[in-house]
Amino acid sequence: MGLRRGIISPHKSLRHLAFRPASLLSGIAVACLVDFFLLWKGANILAWHSQIVETLLGLAQVPWEHGRTLALLPGVSVDLLQTSFLNTREFPLYPWYCLAATGALFLLGYRRWPAPLKPLLALVPISVAMALFYSSVVSPLGPYTPEDFGALWYHGETYLWLLLPWIFTVGIFPLRVPPWLKLGALGLLLFYSFLWSAIRLAMGLATFYYFGSLWMPFFYFAFGFLADFLYIVAVYSLVVDRAAAWLAGREEVWE
Repeated sequence: MGLRRGIISPHKSLRHLAFRPASLLSGIAVACLVDFFLLWKGANILAWHSQIVETLLGLAQVPWEHGRTLALLPGVSVDLLQTSFLNTREFPLYPWYCLAATGALFLLGYRRWPAPLKPLLALVPISVAMALFYSSVVSPLGPYTPEDFGALWYHGETYLWLLLPWIFTVGIFPLRVPPWLKLGALGLLLFYSFLWSAIRLAMGLATFYYFGSLWMPFFYFAFGFLADFLYIVAVYSLVVDRAAAWLAGREEVWE
């Protein structure tokens, strides 16, 4: 007996999701609407962001005051916070102790560090060495004040928030999953991004206040865009995993 090929279902490895241009177009529309909302309410969102930073600095007992107003986009501005940092000129050996300690810890644990972590962990003594070189040769106060650091931070984070909806437009919206999963994931990512940004900025200002501007380069490298990249990848992976679980039991979406 022979089997008619037309009634044989293809193996799962040969199936693929049907691509619908309408899904991608709807994602583009959502990204445009979200960016419009962020621009429309940008000043309020940044004010909420600053209030969280102020609250956390108060809990850390870091004195602060309002500084200059930074214009980020037309109609979107934020009041920067002025804080101070540890004056390392009063402790001239402190930077050298930090460099020696971080370098020694990295070398002692080099054989045990996982290979992917070695470049990241090397940033600690390298960034301390960079800051020490600058303070010794150029200026003991460092290239940036905490207020300048806040300005750099807000510039980077604001443009990232405008970019996040477009990342999800390409990665999530073409999938044939319920709209609540797509919109819920985007909302969760944006909320987490706002909150985590405020926490990290407060941590940075508190670190500079208690331990000096020596740690500013490391904090910016490790807790800036690198931290943003990690949580974006983590949230995206969780959403794709949830979408895959939902799609696995629905034959109608596969071809």
